[in-house]
Order: sequence, then structure tokens, then C-alpha cells
Amino acid sequence: MKKILGFAAVAAMGLASTSALASKARILALGEEVEDNYFIEDSRSIFTNAAYVNDYSDTLMLEWGGNGAFTILDQNDNAKAMGGFLKKSGNFTYGIYLGNESNVSSFLRIVASPDSPSAANLQSTYLATADNQTDFFVGSTMSNGIKWGWNFLWTSDKNEANTAANSKDSAMATRFGLLGSNWEGFVNLSLKSESEKKNLTTPTKFDGKLGFLLGGSYKLDSGVKLHAAYKTFKWEQTGGNQTAGVKTDGSFTRYFIGAGKVHKLSETDSVFFRAVYDALNVELKYASGKAELDRKALPLVAGYEVNATSWLTLRGSVSYHLLGNAESKNLATVVGSEQSTNPAAANFGLKGLALSSYDGSTTDGKKSIANSTSVNAGASLLFGNLTVDGFIGTTAASRAATTQSKQGVLALDNLMTRVGMTYKF
Repeated sequence: MKKILGFAAVAAMGLASTSALASKARILALGEEVEDNYFIEDSRSIFTNAAYVNDYSDTLMLEWGGNGAFTILDQNDNAKAMGGFLKKSGNFTYGIYLGNESNVSSFLRIVASPDSPSAANLQSTYLATADNQTDFFVGSTMSNGIKWGWNFLWTSDKNEANTAANSKDSAMATRFGLLGSNWEGFVNLSLKSESEKKNLTTPTKFDGKLGFLLGGSYKLDSGVKLHAAYKTFKWEQTGGNQTAGVKTDGSFTRYFIGAGKVHKLSETDSVFFRAVYDALNVELKYASGKAELDRKALPLVAGYEVNATSWLTLRGSVSYHLLGNAESKNLATVVGSEQSTNPAAANFGLKGLALSSYDGSTTDGKKSIANSTSVNAGASLLFGNLTVDGFIGTTAASRAATTQSKQGVLALDNLMTRVGMTYKF
């Protein structure tokens, strides 16, 4: 399901992390996304380039959150639980990771689903996302020093109830990567992606056709690291918010070209600067006409990571879109009766949330990406081999406020909106 597109983009350059500093909380504080993190080296890099398993052996990784049983997006105020381990044995590293569901794949299933009857009852019509995703990893270092890694992803679940909840879904994907002293390359392939709900007024099915991520990076003598990645996914959906039996073709394409540099202040402290050109296109070819979102952005990011004391690491970043625009065409057809991509609207559902996360709108036309300056911060508490990472969230008033409505208030009851734990054994 969503996992097939769970390939991220390039772990191209990095604040080189120790395996003790490794979580979603960390990469978000350093200006990255939940997935598609291209710059910061972290244990999350194994989902981009499987060869990174060799750098994080003998590690247990946990991400706090809900059980992910429903069709939701992984957000700072509604995180999904996941975790796994990597173990070294001789010259090999192997491991298992559970629950690493991809927001990109969730996004595709949400837009392919029938409209929800209400924001309070989203699960009644949305296509299921897998609850049983398992990632298997293995990697090693060759005699020439080049590291390799391979991953296989499997998920399958079904609900055979004689109700609208009847559903099934399955997915397979594989990743392969190489990692040299100053370069890397990887390819991630979606082998299968299906999700279906039969007992709806409009029976709906999502059938993935093609998905891959191809990318790499190279570090220049100056210390600047260049990276690029291209990923695409195509699918056919039946039903959805169209007439029963009507088929609609869809495609998702995103590519990145970027560069960045880390400046070491000391053995433990670093600052970095990076820029990346980020282009995204989503299309659905309805019988009534094509719906399309085309987005292009050039974010600049600066950040730091420092050891404040022997037991506390602080980090933060500021980002700004030097260039950024999004063009929406006929997205009202995608959102349907949910009608809105405005989080403040009463009829705002997951379709609106999914599209607005990429600056899509039900109003046709091109717009600049407004209010693009973002400041994030995080911290790690270190207890010997155990590290607890937190993403420091800001809200309008309380912990109930969503990420979209944060207005700069640092509430003590909302100090860490994401929590991850790493144990080095």
C-alpha cells in the first residue's frame, strides 16, 4: 500500500549522525520531511538507500505514535508507531522494521477513495492502508570498501466483514543501494500495490502499475555534496468518487536536484546550508477532464546541531522558499463532496489535507507558496547507550492544535510533539 511508495529521496549529504541520533523527530527538526529526506544522514536513510544499514548496526529504533490501523496521514499531532532493529553478524548486517507506512502511498489511496460522508467518519469509505507492513534488510561491505544493502517490503491484510468495512490490500517492494566513500546510488522498486473495498455504494479498487525511485549523490573535494532523485508511480483506480465501474488513470511524479554543505564547528557540533529544487506533479485522468496539481519549489535551509551538555543535544533549522508556486486544475473533482482543501473548513477531510500538504487548491489557477518561512527545533536526551529524541512543537494555544495552525506559542504541555528512542546494543 502506501508503503510501496515508501521510498524516500536522497540521503545525500549529511550532518553525519551517530546511530544514537536517529529518528523522525531529528530529521524534522533539521528541516526535512517525514519521508523524502535528501540531506541529513540518519537511520531513516535506510528507507532511501538500503546500504545505510551497515552504518547503523546493533541498533534498536522506536517511534512513538498510534497503531496506524486507520487510513490517516502521519502528522506531528497524530504520529504513527513504528520500529525495528539492525544487528551485525560477521561481515553482514541484517534487520527487521515494522510499520514504516508511507505518507505518499497513503496520499494516493486517499485521493482514489470515495468521498467520506463527514470529517468525523472518514474510515467508512476510504481505501484501507496496510497494518502489517514488514521491512527486511541485509547488507555488507565488499573487499573494496563499497557498502551494499538490500531490502524487501511485504504487507497484506484483509477484513472479510459483510459490511462496508470489508477490505483487502497487499503490497511488495524492494530496495537496493551502494555506498562509497564519497558517492552513493540506489534504486527502489514497487512490485505490487493493491487496495480494494467491495461493499460500498460505489465499489472501489486501487491497482498500482509502476513505481520506482532512482537516485544518487556525489561529494566534491570542496565538501559540497550534490544529489538528485527521481520517483514516479502510476495506478488505475476503479469507482472512487466516480460512477461504479468507471476506471481512472493516475500518476505521481517527483524529482529533486540539490546541493549542500556541512561545516564542522567541533567533533560534536555542526552547522549546514542546503538548497534543493523540488518538482512535483499529480494527475488523474477523469472522463470529465484531467485533474492536475503541478508544484515547483526551491527551498533554502540552514540549521545546526550541537551538544549542549554530555546528556543534551540541541538542534534547529530555518527554511524559506526562494522560489515556489503551485498550479491546480480541476482538483475539486478529486476532493468531491468534501469540497475543501482549507483545514479550517467544516467539510475538510483527508483528501483536502493530502492535497493541501502539497499546496493544492480546489480553486483553479497558479499561486505562489505563501508564508513559506518555517523554523523547527528539537532535542535529544542521552543516557549512555539510550537516546530519546523529541521534536519541539509550537501551537496556537494547546496540544490540541494541529501542525497547520501553529502560531509560535511554545506550550509546556506540548514540548515534544514527536518522540523517538534509539538504543545502541
